[in-house]
Amino acid sequence: MSRRILITALLGLVLLLGCSFARQVHRRSSLMSYLYPKATEAPQPSTQGVRLRLPLRVGIAFVPSEAASGRYGGGAAALPGTVEKSLLNVLRDSFKSRDWVKEVVVIPSTYLTPGGGFANLDQVSKMFGVDVIALVSIDQFQSSDPYPISFLYLSIVGAYVLPLDHNDTRTLIDAAVFYVPSRRFLLRAPGQSRITGHSTAVDVADSMRERSYRGLSMAMTDLSVNLSKEVDAFKQGIISGERNDVDVINKQGTSIRTSGSIGWAWALSLLLVVAMRRLWS
Repeated sequence: MSRRILITALLGLVLLLGCSFARQVHRRSSLMSYLYPKATEAPQPSTQGVRLRLPLRVGIAFVPSEAASGRYGGGAAALPGTVEKSLLNVLRDSFKSRDWVKEVVVIPSTYLTPGGGFANLDQVSKMFGVDVIALVSIDQFQSSDPYPISFLYLSIVGAYVLPLDHNDTRTLIDAAVFYVPSRRFLLRAPGQSRITGHSTAVDVADSMRERSYRGLSMAMTDLSVNLSKEVDAFKQGIISGERNDVDVINKQGTSIRTSGSIGWAWALSLLLVVAMRRLWS
């Protein structure tokens, strides 16, 4: 009887020690691997100019992900479908109220074939009726390291109660926007986040899962802010002529180069009139 108790105790000890091992999980998806799976260099885009007509229907999709790698993370899907949709909704909701957007279409990554390239993107573009697609890629690294005093995990109470594992979750999300018919890159924006914390040995897996999703959500929110700024800068670049490869036609059927220039001239004239009146008075 004592022998059985001893074996049981030893097995429990091994399990508790296993909980205190360092853990690493790496989730990523590569835009370059999806668009250019075989080419050593990215092919040149079409010489055809980009002509966007407002309001736009814009598609957003995650680049097909690689399986998560690392200790205790190998083989897992980088993003479950439900998580993917909720994250893309953050980006969709931040842009659906803008007057130049008619609709933001969330495209499940299951429609994107790993390594499918622009041929696959052409199919997706036609299927969902969008010429502009934002491709979102992720790079998230998580680590959990036990403190030197984690020998206290040798007690069952310690493993359940003492938060002696230090967790670090770093997330980078990147969105690259393409005009699919001419395969032309329009703009990009990043989003990032970092979460650190502690957990007990038995809770480390659940804690890393929760912080993974929270880190992705925070990075996506950061991305939506940065992408909004890049869109505004992109528009100003078209108006100023800096982006002469792109033209945008507004709801009135006029190029924003013309309407934008007139708008600026009108505003400048108004400011001059106000200034002259103040000087005269």
